[in-house]
Amino acid sequence: MKIYHYTKCNRLDSIFNDGFIATEMKRTLNRAPKFTDNVWFTEKLQYPKTALPLLSMFTETQLMLHVLQKHVHVDLDKIGAIFGSFYRFGFDSTETRFKKWWYSDERVVIREQADWICMESVANKVGDDVRAFWIAEADVLLENFSLEEHVDGGWKTILSNTSLSNLSSKERDVIEKLKEVSYQKCIEFDIPIFEPLPIAA
Repeated sequence: MKIYHYTKCNRLDSIFNDGFIATEMKRTLNRAPKFTDNVWFTEKLQYPKTALPLLSMFTETQLMLHVLQKHVHVDLDKIGAIFGSFYRFGFDSTETRFKKWWYSDERVVIREQADWICMESVANKVGDDVRAFWIAEADVLLENFSLEEHVDGGWKTILSNTSLSNLSSKERDVIEKLKEVSYQKCIEFDIPIFEPLPIAA
């Protein structure tokens, strides 16, 4: 089964420069409290409501709106036309670096905490489904991955069966173009540009 890490255009530059998807505490721009330090994935084929960027000009990006009302449409293409496209990295769930969140030791540690119970409740109310979540305990190297972009209401494959350690010239060109677009969006909207992180031993 394929699992996905959903992300935004402005994140691609740092992800590709790092060579991995970093755990959440290393690259967060969100001031919300963190209870874990994992890389998060989902089996769901839709962009998670809990991962939407909060953008004042788009009311549908407000998480509480989705808690209070069902079936609020989020037009990723409309938002992406301004702030940059939405993307998802795909991986095979059978790889040993991934584990199902619901059965993980990490969840056992915090599942009785009131704040975490509330967070999982919100995720379920907005349709993200906690039981569809997967995690990686450590940074996820960009090996054996696919990358898709949300275009015209659906997901278009940009890279498939790709590994940074063994790129073709065509794949390298695609990545360089994505990094440039990402970098320019960071400049345009005054988003911090991260220096590459060292790859963990």
